[in-house]
Amino acid sequence: YNMKGPKTWPISLVSYVYIRKDLSHITNPVSRTLLKAFATALFDPDYIGLCERYGHIPVPAEVKDISMAGIAELNWDATEDQEWTFEKKTSPGWGQGDYVISKKRKSFGLYEADRLADDMQPLMEDLADLKAEMAVLKGIGLSSGSAVVNMAWGVGALIGAVMLSLY
Repeated sequence: YNMKGPKTWPISLVSYVYIRKDLSHITNPVSRTLLKAFATALFDPDYIGLCERYGHIPVPAEVKDISMAGIAELNWDATEDQEWTFEKKTSPGWGQGDYVISKKRKSFGLYEADRLADDMQPLMEDLADLKAEMAVLKGIGLSSGSAVVNMAWGVGALIGAVMLSLY
């Protein structure tokens, strides 16, 4: 990347986002305003300021002005309460509202992992109970034979069911 020498050249990249003037194909006004939030965020100093951090050059002010004017010309056809906003600093109560993009919110993956962990707890308790029952059976001399084999198959089936429920 941008190596020095007579047989090298600088790498450049220009990105474009094309937005149709006619947004009638997006029937949900909330989806239209999410597109507007995305397009506007591209020029927000909090985001475009990251360009320099990664060795890129942000768009010149003139290009930003032209782009923002183009975004303003579009008919977003939505009410003010359907507009998306960005929570940049903690806003108690408001930050967890609808149509708010917040740095504080967890990703869906983290949410789903927490939910699955909660679902696993009762199954893990059942497994512990089965292990305790097996220990009792071993204690009364049934450490081998069909009862223990059947119990092992039951524990294996339970573990298999748990694993399948995760996927």
